[in-house]
This record gives sequence, structure tokens and C-alpha cells, in this order.
Amino acid sequence: MGAGSLGATVDDYNGDNFDHSGLDFIHGGSISTKQYGRRPIQNNTVPSDTPSWGKDFKAQSIKYQNRWISVDSQGASMPHRNNYLSLDPTYKDSFGNPLLRLTYDFTEQDNRLFKYISDRSAEILDEMGAELVEPREITDHFDIEPSQNDHITGGVIIGDDPETSAVNNYLQMWDVDNVFVIGASNFAHNGGYNPTGTVGAFAYRAAEGILNFRENNGQLVKGKNKNRMA
Repeated sequence: MGAGSLGATVDDYNGDNFDHSGLDFIHGGSISTKQYGRRPIQNNTVPSDTPSWGKDFKAQSIKYQNRWISVDSQGASMPHRNNYLSLDPTYKDSFGNPLLRLTYDFTEQDNRLFKYISDRSAEILDEMGAELVEPREITDHFDIEPSQNDHITGGVIIGDDPETSAVNNYLQMWDVDNVFVIGASNFAHNGGYNPTGTVGAFAYRAAEGILNFRENNGQLVKGKNKNRMA
């Protein structure tokens, strides 16, 4: 039935924690099971070939109410030239300025990583003694509507070179020195973890930079100032 955010994560297939020899992708992903607590109507999990109503549906609903487990993975999403931000040619804000447009889709890297992690997840469930394992299939194209839990990152990337990044290591804009941008937009790519903890660390880092900025009477905080690196 679940107990809040009760769960466990296998990190063996994340990042470089495993041998990539012979594999056709880089990075990896975490494999997790989380028991949030399920409502009996909204979260009615039954085998995929179960009718959506009737006697069999009711019997399978009762049987699997406390006999199923969901295993999910959070994989890395690596940068690709076909995924980018641009100014929308059609939609504008109330001031007539074009809105920001996100162009994003799955890459071959994403598909290969998904297949590998999905296979490992199925193997784990088989070893746990599951009588039925139903792996999900990745869609041909990314669709934000059914996902609801995607961590889309990047766009205002952190770095030490104004030519290849938008903010320095204090999250201060290279081009507008009194603007600090803090968030998952600073990520060069999304790893196999939730971004929240790192975003929190970025907030502390930016706070230090803002204090530094004020103490130096508005002078640019140098991105390579090693004496103040966190």
C-alpha cells in the first residue's frame, strides 16, 4: 500500500558505475522502486491484457491491488545539436516579444540507454520472483503530456568561458553582471538523478557570489577565482 516516499534505488548502472565495454551509449541511469501509496480507483494496476471492465477486470483488480510493484529509471539526457532553445516565430508575450521555444526529441543515445536500463530492470524483477514482467516501450518521439515528471534541464549553462557558457561558477551572467540565474537551466546535461539537490547547492553558491558582487562594488565575479571556489 505504500508509506509516503518509501523506496529504494539501485545505482549500479548510473554514470560510469558499470563497464561500458561493447556498449553503444555513454552514461546510464538509476533504477528505483517507490511506494507512494496508491488509491484503489485512480491507480488500478492490472496486467495489460485485462479487459477495462467486467468480471475479469474486477477479479484482476482485487488480485493485484497489493501484488504489484513499479520499477522506474531516471536516465541521463546528453546534449545534442538537434535539441535547443530558440525564439518562437509565432507566439509572443504581452509586450510583443517572441516567447522561448524548446525543440527536443529522443536521440539514438536515449533509445540505446533506455533499452539497456529497461532490460536490467526486467532482470532484477525476474530475480525477485515476479510472475509477470511488463516492460514499457519508449515512444518514437518525446511527448511531454503523458510523462509529467521529466527533468528538462539546460539553456543557461554554467562554465568558465563566456564563449561556451551563459553564467560563471557563481551563476552570474557573463553579459549582464547584476543578473544571477539559478536553476536546472545551469546544467550542461541531465544526469541520472533528480536535479533538486544540485539546484539547492547552486542557490547557496549564487548567494555567495551576490555577496561577493556587493562587497566589490559591482565588479564582475571572476569565474576562475580559485580562492572562493566552493
